[in-house]
Amino acid sequence: MPQGLVLVAEPAQEAALTDQFGRRVSYLRISVTEHCNFRCSYCSPEEGTPFFVRKDHLQAEEYDRLIRIFSGLGVRHIRFTGGEPLLHPQILSFVGFARRHGVGKISISTNGVLLGRRADALKQMGVNNLNVSLDSLDPEVFARVTRGGDVRRVLEGIDAAIRAKIPRIKLNVVLLRQDNGDSLPALLEYAIQRGVDIRFIEAMPLGEAGADARETQFFSAAEAQQVIERHFGPLQPVVRPADNGPARLYQLPAVRSQVGFITPISSDFCATCNRVRLTATGRLVYCLGQDGGLELLPLLRGAASDGQIAEAIIQGIWRDKPEHHHFVNDPNRSARVFMMRLGG
Repeated sequence: MPQGLVLVAEPAQEAALTDQFGRRVSYLRISVTEHCNFRCSYCSPEEGTPFFVRKDHLQAEEYDRLIRIFSGLGVRHIRFTGGEPLLHPQILSFVGFARRHGVGKISISTNGVLLGRRADALKQMGVNNLNVSLDSLDPEVFARVTRGGDVRRVLEGIDAAIRAKIPRIKLNVVLLRQDNGDSLPALLEYAIQRGVDIRFIEAMPLGEAGADARETQFFSAAEAQQVIERHFGPLQPVVRPADNGPARLYQLPAVRSQVGFITPISSDFCATCNRVRLTATGRLVYCLGQDGGLELLPLLRGAASDGQIAEAIIQGIWRDKPEHHHFVNDPNRSARVFMMRLGG
């Protein structure tokens, strides 16, 4: 039992998840695996990540139970992440759980390698938002950043998702000064040609790999916007939907694609944070940049009822979700943090 939590019989019906700073949590990011078929330079150490013991991972029925509980607490957007979520053999079942429990917005973040063979099934099961990582169109640069990835397969996967008519498709580009700082216009042109959205994301110092990327390759969103506007002209701000992520959104005239900038370093968006993360080992993480969290696996595998688990979640978010993240390049902390484990 987490220290300081007093479990009660049942939570209030349709209780809202709120923190002490007045923010309502309606968005849950769920990691379904800590494994990935890439070892991206800003995510994974070159030698790879530690081995994660499978018995310590959530099982399908435990994901189902937690999705039901979070839906009852007002979560209306679930994003499945990893590692690489399409590696999990039961990913379609997890999407089905979210749909069955009334979650309206069901998203997946993927590196796109397996998307070609799974796009149709994902659409049929209810995925209505898809984020695909694409840091470069250049095969050599892409292979270097991902340490061996084949950009051709990713591009084929994106085309398959478009053919499957997944409603909202976004490309995620981590800003890396040396690797893609001069190719942002080409990435935006690619998105425009296919009618998909694109997000440019500042590198975050999470884990040794992330700390190294932040130190050697940081490229701010403001600089990226200047590069893009030199090629395409002024970007027009777009009002961000209430349930959207942290991106500042822009539009070009007569273009369907939206352009977003995510700025965890240069201009944090903590005041409007509406999300928490669930790791594949059952840890509820309140903030990507903080260590605080709640271990749900002991409650799931113990005698706790759904109501008691819900109350633990309510109390944990209220008490421990921090007001701000603090991204500090502390090697002692950094060595313990892996983006694959946190689920992005």
